[in-house]
Amino acid sequence: MNVVLGYEPPAHEEEPARIWVETQGTHRVAAGCKAQLIAAMQQLKPPRGARLVVLGKAVEELGEAERTELRARIGFVPAHGGLMSNLNAWENISLPVGYHDPARLPGVPAEVQALLEDLGGTDPDLLAKLPEDMTLYEKRLAAYVRALLERPQLLLVENLAAGLGPTKRKRAARFAEAYHARCPGGTFVQLDDSTG
Repeated sequence: MNVVLGYEPPAHEEEPARIWVETQGTHRVAAGCKAQLIAAMQQLKPPRGARLVVLGKAVEELGEAERTELRARIGFVPAHGGLMSNLNAWENISLPVGYHDPARLPGVPAEVQALLEDLGGTDPDLLAKLPEDMTLYEKRLAAYVRALLERPQLLLVENLAAGLGPTKRKRAARFAEAYHARCPGGTFVQLDDSTG
C-alpha cells in the first residue's frame, strides 16, 4: 500500500516519533516531531538522516522537477494562518490561483463565497481585512480557503483548534468535511502537538 504521508526523524533523536499515514481520508496526528515534519514538507527536503514519504514518493529520491510536481499536490494551513501581512484576505486567498491558474480567477469569488457559507458564514467584511485586523480563526479560515482552492491531494492543517473558543472550534471542525466534499479521494491531516 502506498504511504500518503510518512516521516521518520533521524535515528539519533532522543525520542524519535514516526508519523505514518497509509490511507486516504481524515487523520489527526500528534507528534513531538511536528515542527521537523512541517519544515521538511515546506522545503520537500528531510533533514539529514530522516526519511520523508509524500503521496507514495520517497522525497529524498526525487529530482527537482519531480519535487515541483509533488509540491503542487500539497496544501498547508499553518496555525497562525501564514498570510502575507500587506495583503487583505481576498488578495491572500486569490493570489495562488491568480499565479498558477489565472483562467480560473473569474469563478473564484463564487467558489470562495460558497466555501465560506459551507463553513458557517463569517463577518461580511472579512475579505477586506488585513491579517493584523483578523481574529486567529479568520486567519486560519482565509489560509484554509486559499489552500482548498488549489485542490490539494494532501492537505496538512496545523493545530486546527488551538487557541479557539468553543464556537470557532466547532466551525474549524468542518474544515475536513469541506475538504473531502471538494477533493474526493484526498487526505486531510491535522497536525497537533504531541501534548494534544
